[in-house]
Amino acid sequence: MRKRLLLCLPLFACVTTKSGPVPASADSSALHQVKRVKVAEGVELELLDFGGQGPALVFLSGLGNTGHVFDTFAPEFTATHHVYAVTRRGFGSSSWPEQGYDTATLGEDIVRVLEELGIAKAAFVGHSAAGPELTWVATHHPERVEKVVYLDVRTDGDLLAEFLSVLPMPPPSEPAPEDVASRAALAAAVARDVGGAFPAHEIDEANEFDPKTGRYLRDRKWPHAEERVMKGFSKVDFTAVTAAVLFLYVDQPRSGRAEDLPGFSQMDLPVQEKLRTLSARALQRDAEMLSAMSMPNWKGIKLEHARHYVWLTNHDEVLRELKTFLETF
Repeated sequence: MRKRLLLCLPLFACVTTKSGPVPASADSSALHQVKRVKVAEGVELELLDFGGQGPALVFLSGLGNTGHVFDTFAPEFTATHHVYAVTRRGFGSSSWPEQGYDTATLGEDIVRVLEELGIAKAAFVGHSAAGPELTWVATHHPERVEKVVYLDVRTDGDLLAEFLSVLPMPPPSEPAPEDVASRAALAAAVARDVGGAFPAHEIDEANEFDPKTGRYLRDRKWPHAEERVMKGFSKVDFTAVTAAVLFLYVDQPRSGRAEDLPGFSQMDLPVQEKLRTLSARALQRDAEMLSAMSMPNWKGIKLEHARHYVWLTNHDEVLRELKTFLETF
C-alpha cells in the first residue's frame, strides 16, 4: 500500500526482464482485450484495449498503478474514441526490467506503443506521475499528440528527483494489520485512502495476496521501480506543449517550509540550504503552472472538494469536462 500513501503527497512530505505472477481474478474480457506490446528488447507492456469508435484515446496511470485503474472510467469514452490504457514497465503484468525508468525512456515506451498499434496520433489522459512522461512525448513527438488531459499530474518531478539525491527515500509506512487481512480489507482501505473504490482488477493486478489465507503480501511491481522512476524524473516544459491541453488539478497547498521537515535542524548546513532552495523552486513551479493556464491552447480547472484520484472523487464533473474538451476544444 506504500504507493497510495507516498505518491499523493507534495514534494516535501513526509538486466534480466521478468514479470510478476499473473493473479487469479475474475474474467475481465467484457471490459477490454489484454494485449502485450514490445517496446524494447525483452520489454513488453500490458495494453488494455477497450474498443470503441473514433480516434485513439490513451490513458496513462500514475506511479504504482496499472492501466486497470481506469477500468470503470475509460469505457465511458468508447462512443467517440477507440480507447486504450497502458501499464508502464516495472508494474503489474508489464515486464519488470532493471533499467529504463527515466522520463525519456518511459516517454519512448509510449511512442513505441503507438508505433506497434499503427496509431499515427492520439489524445492522451495522464494521471499523477504520468505528467512528466506524457509531457516529454508531447514536446519531443508533437506530431503524435492530438490533445492532452492532465489529471492532477506531477509538475515538479525533477525537483523530487533532486530532493531524493539529498535525502534518502522515506521508509515504507506500515499498514494497519486489519487493512491487509484480506483482499476485501485492502480494497476498503484503499477506497478510504483515495476517496473512491479502485476497480476490482486494479486491486488484483497491483497487489499480491497469499493464495491460502488471502492476506495482502506486497505490491505487484519490481521492488525498485517506484524509486527508479522518481529518481529518473527529468525537467519537462509543460508550457512548450503545442497540443490542446486540459489541466484538471486539486487545490492542495504544499506542506510548507523546508525547516518543517523532520530532523531538519540536525542536517548539515549545505543540505539545509539545498532543501530551502528546492522548496522555493517548488513554489515557483506552482506559479509557472498557474501562468500556463492563460495560454490559448490551455484550459485549467481547479476541482473543488476533490482528491488526487479525481475521476473517482469527482466523477461526474471530470467526465463532463473531459468529454466537452475532447469533442469541442
